[in-house]
Amino acid sequence: MIGLYAVVALGGSVLNVRNPDRIREAADLISEALESGLKTCVVVGGGPVAREYINVARDLGAPETALDELGITVTRLNAALLNLALGRPGTDVPETPSEAAETVRREGVAVCGGTHPGHTTDAVGAMIAELLQAPLIIVTNVDGIYDRDPSEPGARKFREISARELERLAFEADLEAGGSFVVDPVATKIIRRGRVTTHVLSWDDFKSAGIRGTLRGRHDGTIVRG
Repeated sequence: MIGLYAVVALGGSVLNVRNPDRIREAADLISEALESGLKTCVVVGGGPVAREYINVARDLGAPETALDELGITVTRLNAALLNLALGRPGTDVPETPSEAAETVRREGVAVCGGTHPGHTTDAVGAMIAELLQAPLIIVTNVDGIYDRDPSEPGARKFREISARELERLAFEADLEAGGSFVVDPVATKIIRRGRVTTHVLSWDDFKSAGIRGTLRGRHDGTIVRG
């Protein structure tokens, strides 16, 4: 059964200023959910544009906290673009998870980016989902959660996985030199403690299923049971 709220984390790798058509497509998917009565919060990442700014700032000698803040600024610009595509010009972008959750309760929709240095937008989405007691959809450039790097031979994709196992895999990957995981460790911790049912899937899968279809499990990604 689908509840009153949904939270969607759109990674910057799938939604950014370099692909305006995708911003329009995302707005259409969100509008469709809103018209069906589903109150929706969207958290937008920074993606390659944020990384470019961060790399230049790092070369200029900026401290890590300043780099985080620069990346957050880019996520909020991406959020502002999506707001415009939704026909919400001039709408302020919420700056904290609590503000985003309250905006969704009051207005039915909110679009935000990063909030605090050191927290990815996946973690922000997980926090908002925890506040709203809502499911979380993470749309990324990977088609689900694997037991190892998807590029490795024999890598197996999970159809379903527990939140505790997800957290274990994320922290193990984070400890490896140069390791990375489709969901960052902080987000997995929040998903586990908040018992947030989470869907991890690719953009193409998400676009095909829509928000309600994704929440019903009509996708080829991974479902994390909180």
